[in-house]
Amino acid sequence: MSAPWSNFAWLIASLLVLLLLNRWITIHVQGVGFLLSGNRITAIWLYFFLFLPGIMLHELSHYLMALFLQVRVSRFSLWPRLQGKRNLVLGSVEVQGAGPLRHSLVGVAPLLFGSLVVVLIGRLLQFDAVGAALAEGDLSLAFDAAGQSFLTPDFWLWLYLLFAVANAMLPSPSDRLYWGPVLLFIGAMIVLGLGLDILPAIPAGAQTAASNFIAFMASALSIAAAVDLLFVGLILVLETSIGLATGRRIQY
Repeated sequence: MSAPWSNFAWLIASLLVLLLLNRWITIHVQGVGFLLSGNRITAIWLYFFLFLPGIMLHELSHYLMALFLQVRVSRFSLWPRLQGKRNLVLGSVEVQGAGPLRHSLVGVAPLLFGSLVVVLIGRLLQFDAVGAALAEGDLSLAFDAAGQSFLTPDFWLWLYLLFAVANAMLPSPSDRLYWGPVLLFIGAMIVLGLGLDILPAIPAGAQTAASNFIAFMASALSIAAAVDLLFVGLILVLETSIGLATGRRIQY
């Protein structure tokens, strides 16, 4: 398999894993809040404050992309609220006068900005060295690299920030509103171009840049998923301990 396609497969796999972990964490963090307080609204507020750094980056990313694309922002909100019985909205940036393409770019901004922050924190914590050792199958070197990572000043603070950003950077349903038509149009143009043999040869430099970008995004999502796996264990221990201490149990 060529590098671009292997990177693309890596990206899709890491995204699917992150989506599953994000859903589990969203449900169970609110569950921990409910076990502590016995109140759903209090649980929502606890969830909001836990992920506040990531939520702020999410909404700020929308805002900055809208400014860059010269799209009018009609409303900026950073406040949790329920839409219906199950849909929790933690913040919002409403735009006007944007067509499907610009709306989609504003919608994908948190994933792009969030991935950049995840990779930067991951490199600060030397997770790239851990990942490289695991990719080579050298567990001894991976453990050594992990030990060096723990020695990073303010390790737990940086790890928390990475966790908060990773679980707030995924696009919401409203962010994805126009993705379908845009992707359908792009796909139709590619199929038509291939069918009519009118697509120009893609320059090698452009292929390399695209492959590197896909690898970068896949790396960010992989780091996010790995950190989420660590926190899944911590949340399970915390949820079980609080449940035993309070005598409460949540049926998900």
